Amino acid sequence: MILGVVLAGGKGQRMGGNKPFAIYDHAPLISHAIAALTPQVSQLLVNAGEPISPVATQLRTLKTPLIYDDPAITNLGPLSGIHTGLKAAIRLKAKSLISLPCDMPHIPDTMVKSLITAQMVSGADIVYIKGQRDHPLCALWQPSVFAALDGALRRADGGLGVLRFLSTQKVSTLTPIDERAYTNINTLTDLDLLRAL
Repeated sequence: MILGVVLAGGKGQRMGGNKPFAIYDHAPLISHAIAALTPQVSQLLVNAGEPISPVATQLRTLKTPLIYDDPAITNLGPLSGIHTGLKAAIRLKAKSLISLPCDMPHIPDTMVKSLITAQMVSGADIVYIKGQRDHPLCALWQPSVFAALDGALRRADGGLGVLRFLSTQKVSTLTPIDERAYTNINTLTDLDLLRAL
């Protein structure tokens, strides 16, 4: 079983908040992420971060099941969502976790298959997309890294950078055929540029 998680629990401050529901191509950003990842995984969940927040309230209107961060781990950056996804993967006995930020509307339909193949070849615990830029949240995570991540986050003071954590793990990268498919939207300007393209 391959579990997918769409990361939607961040504050999205550079977008003015409520990033998952910014409209792109006539639909919320998160709808595109869900539609792209659902056919590639066995089961899909959405990480909503804290259960009591405006974005979590709106995410509950979706048909996709939500998972929430451990209160001791929440608000420590995107790795809080990975932690929650890995915890769900262990509970569901998933072989691997695939993570995807809610602001990547154009991932290829071969992404998960490519990540799985790269993991099998490399034997790495984590495989992420890396082109001219790093895309460490577009990744495959083995549930075995949960303990290391849990410990790192509990020791973190105010947050933990994704690449910093990855530097401590057995990691491999996958070069995308077309990196434009991994364009993410962090600001309203990004959103306007993607609409123009």
